[in-house]
Amino acid sequence: MRDDAIRVADMLRAIEQIRTYTSGGESEFFRDQKTADAVAYELLKLGEAAGQISIGLRSAHPDVPWSLLVRRRNQMVHEYFRISGATLWAFVIDDLDRLERSLRRVIPSARGTEDSNSKERR
Repeated sequence: MRDDAIRVADMLRAIEQIRTYTSGGESEFFRDQKTADAVAYELLKLGEAAGQISIGLRSAHPDVPWSLLVRRRNQMVHEYFRISGATLWAFVIDDLDRLERSLRRVIPSARGTEDSNSKERR
């Protein structure tokens, strides 16, 4: 099982990947469906990891939109037909920097958490 520190690191890697995929800017993003699909996949990973973070760590860091990430993941999985390139791009422009800053503040307290108590999840 993965502990909180590893999951936060996974989330930061997903953000780095999104930045790489979108480095060509908005016009390139909308021109290439593979890029949008890659960003969507990284968003799925963000939401999945957020949903597996312990309640204790989530409570200690309410500035991270844990529930929003999980809801977006669920929407992408179950209501995939509602997700547009514009929705994905808005996340990149409006939310990515703030999310990364929030997650970087979580790192010190995420270290040392264990995944041994699965009842504490979700």
